[in-house]
Amino acid sequence: MIKKTQIEIICKKLNTKLINYKFLAKGNHNMNYLLETNNGKFVLRIENNKQFKNLKKEFILLKKLKRGLAPAVLLFDKSHKILKEDYLVEEFIDGKHPSEKLNDNFVSAMAKWFKELHKITKESKIYSVKFAVKPYYRNYLKYEYHLKDKNLKKQLKVYFLKALKICKENNKLFSNRKAVSLLHNDSSRENIFYENNNIKLIDWEFAGYGLPEREIVYFFDSYNLTIRQIKLFLDIYNYPNTKLAKKKLDIYYIIILCSSIGYSLWRLDLVKDKKSIKEINKRLLRDISLLSRKVF
Repeated sequence: MIKKTQIEIICKKLNTKLINYKFLAKGNHNMNYLLETNNGKFVLRIENNKQFKNLKKEFILLKKLKRGLAPAVLLFDKSHKILKEDYLVEEFIDGKHPSEKLNDNFVSAMAKWFKELHKITKESKIYSVKFAVKPYYRNYLKYEYHLKDKNLKKQLKVYFLKALKICKENNKLFSNRKAVSLLHNDSSRENIFYENNNIKLIDWEFAGYGLPEREIVYFFDSYNLTIRQIKLFLDIYNYPNTKLAKKKLDIYYIIILCSSIGYSLWRLDLVKDKKSIKEINKRLLRDISLLSRKVF
């Protein structure tokens, strides 16, 4: 448990004075505290997973990121002189998360936000969706014993093999990409602050470079957008309105579903409480059903 004296020393490094602090949230990889100081509010993020040390990468990325897309970062410390763990301090984002009932303004704002983020690119070798889907297949093979229904297990193997075949046959669709874009990779509601059509995202620990199609279809799937809202998003994002472009989104939707299925099976290997297991199985059955429709 962090001590007040430790936070006071951290605030001193920021040339500010601590007024109050409170626990915000615990994730799989970080502990988060709200710091109230005489110079405003900040978030202290402390690494709590030795197998997933991404805080330094997150700090470097946010330091370079264009203002307005994400919280500004002020400090990263890996010396372990104040805390035993690596930590960073960033701007506290005040605002509201998007509501369960999505409106067109939010969809439009997210399209503009993603468009700005995906303009940040770097050169890439030939991109292969054939290889992109394989890690999720390996995850499935490792944890498929969690599926108690033998028929479902057999069906899922058929769906995965079909998905691998589709990605292999359409690998050339993406082979001409000479650059990959910066992706946030976790645009869930709790990571989005939306107010007056302005968007900011927090929790950049999974951010990395890849194809924009991945993030676009992940957003569509996560928020269950209507056909009309999908069209609105693509129009504002300025995504090509061609059969080939739509096919690329379909291919990546298959990859996203394979990824989600692999992740759910992996999660079943970790969780023990009945409520979490029930929620994971519900998501798993939904994704298997969607994958069956996409590959056949």
